[in-house]
Amino acid sequence: MKSTKLVILFLCLITVVACNKTTKNKDKSHSKKVYIPVDYTYPTDSITINKWIANNDFNSMYKHSWDVWKHLTTPLSNGTLTYQTWSSPKQILHKMNNPSANSLVGLEFNKPNQFSHSKTSQTIFDDTQTVEVVAYNPSAEQYAIANKIFYLSTLKAMQTGEFSQIPEFPHDAITIKPVYKVITQDKVSDQGIYTMAAWHGPEYKNNGYPEKEWNSCIHVDLNTTNKSNPNGRLDYKCDTITPENTYYLNDFIHFTIDETLAKSYNSENSIKSTDPKAAKAGDKAILVAMHVGTKEIKRWVWQTFWWSPTPLTPSFPSSDDIASAKHGIALQGAANHYAMDIAYSMLIPAQPYIGGKNEGELVIGYNPYLESGFDTSFFDEATSYVYNKGTKIATNIGTLSNCMSCHMSATINTKNGSTAPYVGDTYLSYKDSIFQKRLMLDFAWSIQSNIDSLK
Repeated sequence: MKSTKLVILFLCLITVVACNKTTKNKDKSHSKKVYIPVDYTYPTDSITINKWIANNDFNSMYKHSWDVWKHLTTPLSNGTLTYQTWSSPKQILHKMNNPSANSLVGLEFNKPNQFSHSKTSQTIFDDTQTVEVVAYNPSAEQYAIANKIFYLSTLKAMQTGEFSQIPEFPHDAITIKPVYKVITQDKVSDQGIYTMAAWHGPEYKNNGYPEKEWNSCIHVDLNTTNKSNPNGRLDYKCDTITPENTYYLNDFIHFTIDETLAKSYNSENSIKSTDPKAAKAGDKAILVAMHVGTKEIKRWVWQTFWWSPTPLTPSFPSSDDIASAKHGIALQGAANHYAMDIAYSMLIPAQPYIGGKNEGELVIGYNPYLESGFDTSFFDEATSYVYNKGTKIATNIGTLSNCMSCHMSATINTKNGSTAPYVGDTYLSYKDSIFQKRLMLDFAWSIQSNIDSLK
């Protein structure tokens, strides 16, 4: 959520826009189920959060979302981070289908689901290194199992009438989409350097703004294990290595992948095991982004995190105010190296569940490593807009999108498999026409992409 000044900035800029193996995963970073108590109020009462939203109390929202990040990234006694103990939809589905099984299937990498929504060439997402591992916290997992939520037969029974919804997730549910880059050996120089695109801020183009157009990079020294660079600089030529633009594995949340993850990575990217680009057990996976949804309010609280070379002064859609709000949160280690954006509403002022107006200030909430490359073909042009002081602002590009708007459109027509379209930042009512004859999935695209049609 951004201030009026930033919305005015968008009004100026918008003129350039037209308008988831049955093998057990042995990697310790995703194995042991250990839980620790959190040292902050979660879930926070919805009344409290809705007051923050109504009063534009951004500082409280920022601090709350940083607290969520602290919980996710707090290391347990074995060094595993809290979020790394959570189950993926595929693992949950395995439990549903094998309730008496004692073992857990290993985690698998997947290409980010939203990348498949483009109507144009996939070459803008040709960085095969980018993969995800969607996960549910224990509360969300228990909900999914109890409601058999991944079974097509269950969803068919829930789709009744003109407008239908699944039962809502519990108040303490959390769903996450961690996004990694797998550092395969073909991407490492003879000196042990891995170069990757790093975000410097948006451009507003009808054809999107994918990583390969950023022209801003950082270099990761994979050989040095006792250093870190807490706040460095970008290399705008992507070929000039200096101490300022060199970072280290200690600057990233990362882990070593095992054979199961390597096989899933290669399978998702159609890479043969003999290909120099193939992932192998022992390669490193670094966390570059994470979407986080918490069911603390009816339309969920949305926060998204991405790795930043300058976490003290992060680039938009984060801000210095967001960065300064983590003071006192006591993040540990590499978790400090991530920037954040939030979307506690679709617009300012927040609109009612039904019967609101698509008018107000934009609330821009997206992740550079996920949505910045989205062009106009990803979004429904007829729905992706906002009126601000009488001016219609087209929002059908990734850098003008909103997590809440996008996830509200998570739906399925259980008769023909159709879904509601992706939308940019816009107000959606629970009675919006795009939801007619479709089952609303309580903002969880992860249900739609993991349906077991045989059950």
